Amino acid sequence: MREHEVPTHVQAEDKVLLWFTFPQIVAVVAVCAVSYGAYRYFPFGPMEFRLGIAILLGIAGITLTVGKVGGRGLPLVAADLLKFNLGARRYAGAPAGLARSEALPVPEAKPDPLRLLAKKAASGFAKGVKAARKKGRPPFRPHSWFGKRRPKGPENANGGKPPKSDAPGRKPWSRFLPVAAGLLALALVALPSTALADDPDDEGPGWRLDEIYFQPPDPVPGRRVFIEGLAVTGDTARVSLRAAHDLDLKVRVFGGRTGRTLKMGANAIVHSGERKSYNLTLDGPRPSFTFSWTDSLGFSGAVSLKSDQIPYPLPRYDGELCDLEVVSLEWTPGAISGVIASECISDTRQEVDLPVYGGHFSQSVPALLDASVTSIAGTANVEAGAHRTSAAFVSGGQTRFRLPVANEKAIHDLEIAADLTATLNVPLPPMLQTTHHPARTDVYRRTVSLSCGEYSVSRTVTIRVYHPEHVRAVEVQRAPVARNRTETLPLAPAASTAQVSPLGLGADNPFQYLFVPPPTPPPPSAEQTEEGDSSWWNWPW
Repeated sequence: MREHEVPTHVQAEDKVLLWFTFPQIVAVVAVCAVSYGAYRYFPFGPMEFRLGIAILLGIAGITLTVGKVGGRGLPLVAADLLKFNLGARRYAGAPAGLARSEALPVPEAKPDPLRLLAKKAASGFAKGVKAARKKGRPPFRPHSWFGKRRPKGPENANGGKPPKSDAPGRKPWSRFLPVAAGLLALALVALPSTALADDPDDEGPGWRLDEIYFQPPDPVPGRRVFIEGLAVTGDTARVSLRAAHDLDLKVRVFGGRTGRTLKMGANAIVHSGERKSYNLTLDGPRPSFTFSWTDSLGFSGAVSLKSDQIPYPLPRYDGELCDLEVVSLEWTPGAISGVIASECISDTRQEVDLPVYGGHFSQSVPALLDASVTSIAGTANVEAGAHRTSAAFVSGGQTRFRLPVANEKAIHDLEIAADLTATLNVPLPPMLQTTHHPARTDVYRRTVSLSCGEYSVSRTVTIRVYHPEHVRAVEVQRAPVARNRTETLPLAPAASTAQVSPLGLGADNPFQYLFVPPPTPPPPSAEQTEEGDSSWWNWPW
């Protein structure tokens, strides 16, 4: 089930229904009630006319409730206009122009303008009642405004006159007076109290009190959550958090194909200075983490680890001599450490320039021969900006490195490369050793005896043997030869030369406890204006 969170740190009004706040809903309901009353109890006219009056009242009331000019509500704009027209004016000239040689006249004491307005309305209402009594109109009876009048008894029951129909001289709009009075009362209630408020420059920065109906608390700057460790191993990331204040912590893990799917979540209560570690699942090409919090001061916020701050997936490289893979990469304050696993070969084939004949006649041919790997040595070089380190390479095992970095918030783009040198033992096949023999004649002298009966003859014979020019070849066994092969394996190429995005690892600032300032003293209570200080209102009466 997909989860939606509403942020509580923006200090805005809650929308109860659609885009309406609770005061706006109450005002809209009141406007609808007045419109229905005008339609239902308007004293004269056909139904279409009463319906038009009700629609106009509804549109005007809803416009005043939800309409805005420059981002401010229409009642507030009307209140500002009323304050501008009824309030004092500011002098825009030089202060020297306000100097007077004579003493200031004593201002004439005037009553409070609001009391004067109420007194004038009450006197006018009293005069209207007296005039109605003189003309024989019924006294003030609220129950007779709408619907039927209260039935009276017979004439001899209370000594009064029997009920009679409406007088021919009675005006048909007299029944509309209660409706008009209700509309006037609603308009007076809708006007905010800021018409007589202090100067708006006295209000502090932030939200206006008369717009959102509450005063937000002063924000307390500072970090609430610090990330003190990030380790990625395979498909799991271990994140260590430390709270700078008492928090209600929520952890959310996002991943998937687009990186926006919620994969897992966790909630915890963390106290000030407490550490918390989470093993979070990495999924998809662009995983990210969000750590939202609500502190004991009533503020909310969040800290995120984006995909460019998480080294996932960990790099690997398949070389001719060794296959390398970064199996673990971890950031702690001031250092980056990692583990590189290697799997190297034991046999290979080496190309050599092989002599097949030697001596008088020699010949060499390129040959690809089987060779055995006797040893592989080298270094693993790690760079992050201006920071560099190297570690001795472990063939067929795990190479560990530790890179010191600055203890500050940054994204470290890592460049990891392994420079390897392999020693090969290459057995050589037998070689033919050739010897040149020039042409020669061998002379052999031998004594030959011949006998025939009693007679025998001995003679010395010279024999000449001619040997032409020739070359003789003898097979000779050869010892194996040693060869060296070098290889550079780039695990995480630099950002300037990489075809893909570099390997980034996010780091956070050092931990600091949250300093909570003392609470702001409450503002002084408003004082009533003296009777003689109200001359600046310039009322027309």
